[in-house]
Amino acid sequence: MAFNQGVKKLVVRDKKTGEHLPCVMCGTGYPLPDAVHIIDEKEWKDKLGQDSKINGLPLCPNCHRIFDEVFRPYLYRALKKFGCNGLPTSWSKNNKVTVTDKHFDIEKDS
Repeated sequence: MAFNQGVKKLVVRDKKTGEHLPCVMCGTGYPLPDAVHIIDEKEWKDKLGQDSKINGLPLCPNCHRIFDEVFRPYLYRALKKFGCNGLPTSWSKNNKVTVTDKHFDIEKDS
């Protein structure tokens, strides 16, 4: 799910200049950066009631994919092993289904 336009603007634009912020992971200036949820929107809203800028990062499309598919699951496993509790369940696995994932699921069912 995506941020509403008001919150998205707060996540991806500099409040003083109005210019798009660079990707916080790679530093690339991107014409239309993605406003990425740190904690999945549904999980955030279920706990706190409404979406918020604090739950967002400006990322380029490449880093967005890395964050969702790789970084969050790695972070979840490390923090869980360290003994942290109350971690977002959405971090426990890749939250995207790719064509490759679907392909392998079909092969498993055959």
